[in-house]
Amino acid sequence: MDQQGEWRFCQKCDAMFFNGNPSKGTCAAGGGHDAAGFNFTLPHDGAETTTDQGSWRFCDKCNAMFFDGFPAKGVCAAGGGHEAAGFTFVLPHDVPETVVAQGSWRFCGRCNAMFFDGFPTKGTCPAGGGHQAAGFTFVLPHLDPDTAVFDSGPVTSGLPLGGSVHLVMRKNGDFSLDFHAHDSGFDNIDYAISAVLVTATGFAFTFQHAGHVEGTVAGLPLGTPNRDDGFTTNGNDPTVTREWDGVSSGAKLLASLDGKDKLVGGLQGMIADLLSQAAQAVGKAALDATVTLVAA
Repeated sequence: MDQQGEWRFCQKCDAMFFNGNPSKGTCAAGGGHDAAGFNFTLPHDGAETTTDQGSWRFCDKCNAMFFDGFPAKGVCAAGGGHEAAGFTFVLPHDVPETVVAQGSWRFCGRCNAMFFDGFPTKGTCPAGGGHQAAGFTFVLPHLDPDTAVFDSGPVTSGLPLGGSVHLVMRKNGDFSLDFHAHDSGFDNIDYAISAVLVTATGFAFTFQHAGHVEGTVAGLPLGTPNRDDGFTTNGNDPTVTREWDGVSSGAKLLASLDGKDKLVGGLQGMIADLLSQAAQAVGKAALDATVTLVAA
């Protein structure tokens, strides 16, 4: 899923606003917004899930993030209702906080904007008084100069098999990887999931895991099939530190998933296909170098 940075907390009104334009919008506390705290990188134009809500938009009038899922468009600090522009953001909610994801972000039921609810005072709402929290508790990802976070989004296959990859890398060489697979069909599946992180300069890290998930057949006649398989691993590699500038700026994560019996070229062929896609993604005929961090 693509992400956009430069989303910031306004220390005057407590709302989330886009700080990437020379103009700082219109703040309910007067003047333009005033950025403080983390630089948030927010996912957009992906699929909604049970813990990711869509219809969040940039307001072209006040520069705040607001929920565009209702006929009424809330109350904008620039007057009238909010006016949607740009990407459609899909924001995570009701998931654990991490060192690179801050909780306590809420929908304001009075102005429809996203605001930070972690302080006793509730900022300044353009509808008057402070913001009023409603709905989900959002946990929003932000940049840490020593941490880079990558998500594949949903990974599909030609089978009733889906999954995802979540990768965290740190400047000191540490990395953590989470693979997930889910069988939504009848048959059991031996699967392989692969991922490649490629930098803009053409350096690639590879990751691969093989596992097993169960379909409906495993639950017959009375049992419950184990439809999900997760795999988490951690490690450290000095190459991550050496290539940190590329990892932390513009790197891309590609992933693929399939049943092991469907892989024409085997597991190595799966990685080779991804490396070819990675080279194309950074505009190179071939990658400069690769390092395997996790092997099946």
